[in-house]
Amino acid sequence: MPMTLLLPLLVPLFGSFLVLFCKAPRHAIRVALAIGTLELMAIANVVRVVHLVEGGIQVGQYLRADGLTSFFLVNIAVVFGLVLVYSVGYLRYIPKGRFSSPRWFFALLFLSLFTMIAVYLSANLGLLWICVEATTLASALLVGFYNTEGAVEAGWKYLIVCTVGIAFALFGTITLYLAAVRSGVPPDSALNWSTLMAAAPRFGGAADLVKIAFVFVTVGYGTKVGFVPLHSWLPDAHAEAPSPISAMLSAVLLNCALYALLRFDAITSRALGSGFPHLLLLIFGSLSVVVAALLMPVQRDLKRLLAYSSIEHMGLIALGVGLGGTFGLYGALLHAFNHSIAKAMLFFTAGNVRENFSTLRMEKIRGMARSLPLTSTALVLGGLAIAGMPPFGLFISEFFILSAAFSTGNYQIATLVLVSLSVVFGALLYHFQGMLTGDPSTAPTHPRWLRSEYVVMGVCAALLLVLGMHVPRALSQLLHVAMGVLQ
Repeated sequence: MPMTLLLPLLVPLFGSFLVLFCKAPRHAIRVALAIGTLELMAIANVVRVVHLVEGGIQVGQYLRADGLTSFFLVNIAVVFGLVLVYSVGYLRYIPKGRFSSPRWFFALLFLSLFTMIAVYLSANLGLLWICVEATTLASALLVGFYNTEGAVEAGWKYLIVCTVGIAFALFGTITLYLAAVRSGVPPDSALNWSTLMAAAPRFGGAADLVKIAFVFVTVGYGTKVGFVPLHSWLPDAHAEAPSPISAMLSAVLLNCALYALLRFDAITSRALGSGFPHLLLLIFGSLSVVVAALLMPVQRDLKRLLAYSSIEHMGLIALGVGLGGTFGLYGALLHAFNHSIAKAMLFFTAGNVRENFSTLRMEKIRGMARSLPLTSTALVLGGLAIAGMPPFGLFISEFFILSAAFSTGNYQIATLVLVSLSVVFGALLYHFQGMLTGDPSTAPTHPRWLRSEYVVMGVCAALLLVLGMHVPRALSQLLHVAMGVLQ
């Protein structure tokens, strides 16, 4: 049993060092694919065991996995698998630089993956905080991977802003620890999540401490999630990072901070009721949805546009959790999964655009529909999906969130979401129409897709279509088990 939880951590950790010994790029790619396959098998084994053992599994005081863990592990496994395959072709075009080589790319990718998996497997809230901070340190190197002036600046900005934000989360974690100790929880287990969930109903005497803790945790982890007005790092980081890394940041890294926030929300809701924590999430969620929607029409860089789309969708997820109930929480978790797939597809598409036009400035890209028909098709499908159009998966998850708003009488939030989604759709239509039509200003550099690109784009499109027509039974069960952990 201990190796079940240790293997998903050990494989990428040792893999990150192993791939550095591969001098030839083709050897680095082959080793990375082998390590990635082993990691996916290790994650699948954790998910399998969790659903065979009631209540999940735990190793010592610091590692555990339950239904919520397994849901997010499935999410990271799908996205990581797609990123790994897409990177095989993408790395042909990386510019030569100090660290710009396949072995350094995969070494840093596996190191970042190790920190993200550690977040999901943490049983202790103190260790959870350490692992979230570690994701910042590891992924900052990937943000600045190209070693250009803009990339280095974006990496430092990401590092500084998120580290300051995570410091607030540390203060909130310590405050919750004090509240638990004052309520009779033994100090040596006052940061254990299972113990805190069991003892939370007794926290009434320390209600003020619990409220303060959740405020600081929401600000701290909300910075990493990308909530407005704590989002300043996100557009720069997404724009400057390599496209596969932008996909990991948007589809996985943001979910790591969301996962931490969900754990604290569950404890706070048991201790005080859901009114206070969910109101805070509704405020941050509403701000994120509105501000991101208003800023999307004025963007000029494709990846910055997608970054603001990520902020908007993380706001929608916060609204789903804040609205609560079966519809709200189910819709929020399903939306997190759907958003990951759609955003990965769009960032892969942005990578193809950059390869062919050497720019992501949308006003400089014209005539894509004729010069790059396959990339244009992927852009249109991804754009329709991320805008919440049927028959794609995000339409279903947004429908659940809106249903939660209407069923709880939050008509203002429902109206706000519908108006914001209309603005987002208009912004995407305006930007993408300009890119697709007109006369090409330059000929594409690499118009033909590689086999790896066919695979990842096809898988993303198929998943979005399937999830838009019917949520598979296995995924629905996974979602319900995850919801049971939080309720």
